[in-house]
Amino acid sequence: MRTVNKFAVVDEQKCNACTICVKLCPVEAIRMEKRGDKRLAVIDERGCLDCKLCFTRCPEYAIAMVERDTPLEVGVTTAGVSEEDIARICEAAHMYPDQVICYCLRVQAKEIAAAILKGARTPEDISRATGARTGCGTLCITGIIRLLRAAGIELTKAPGYQWYGLKVSIWEMSPEIQQKYPQYYVADDLRAVSEVFPGGRKS
Repeated sequence: MRTVNKFAVVDEQKCNACTICVKLCPVEAIRMEKRGDKRLAVIDERGCLDCKLCFTRCPEYAIAMVERDTPLEVGVTTAGVSEEDIARICEAAHMYPDQVICYCLRVQAKEIAAAILKGARTPEDISRATGARTGCGTLCITGIIRLLRAAGIELTKAPGYQWYGLKVSIWEMSPEIQQKYPQYYVADDLRAVSEVFPGGRKS
């Protein structure tokens, strides 16, 4: 569990409705609204998880981080979820349940798998439930997508500036690629990692 002590607020005098913050927010806590004769970014205090991406990227310096009156607790436990189902998703993603996926907040694969089993269907759902991607906002997206796909969830177009792509790993390299570039010993490496990581295909 993570304690969130701050949330973002918009200075209405400075906001120029550029929508950068809306497109960046990993928890979709920002929307555009008409206020009088102008459009402004509006931030949902309850949904903001203090990632500071909007704060650091706003070109008008129109966003500030302020202290919450009451800290917000964010996180998912594995209570009420089958350990076998968690293990099945993690194995299909070639991960251990205790493996850390979000290094900024120490969110583990089993927490993300539990969130999926409790209804999360997108990386944004995962972020809202677990807090993953609300640190640097960058490094853990591939692990989250692998776990979603391992659970049989195929993603459509990502919202805003989010990214739903995957970096190719050794698990996706076809036998044709392995044979085309024998100098890289991919087949040998795949045999080695298959002995270490769950769900490895034997060759």
